[in-house]
Amino acid sequence: MSYPINDTEELIANAEEEFPPSLRSRLIAKLRMGAHIDDAARELGVTPQRIFSAARLLSAFGEQLDSTLTAERDPSLPHGTVTGYNKRCRCPQCRGAVNRNG
Repeated sequence: MSYPINDTEELIANAEEEFPPSLRSRLIAKLRMGAHIDDAARELGVTPQRIFSAARLLSAFGEQLDSTLTAERDPSLPHGTVTGYNKRCRCPQCRGAVNRNG
């Protein structure tokens, strides 16, 4: 999706305000301690949808989130599949499988 520059800047500024660095850091810390993203989001008072929306707009955060979700994922799941996603994996490959099939 492409936005005019002013709209993009406004979206990024809003994402920064709604999801400040301190909140991002707390989320990443929870994920690294083994929390599922849904549970970590709930504890921090945000939705997983809001997290992934912010991650799309704030590219450095998005890269950090994806690398953390990849590092912490369950190795026994079939990643890159709808099955992996249905078993609650939110790594980039499992999210991608749902987006391809949805």
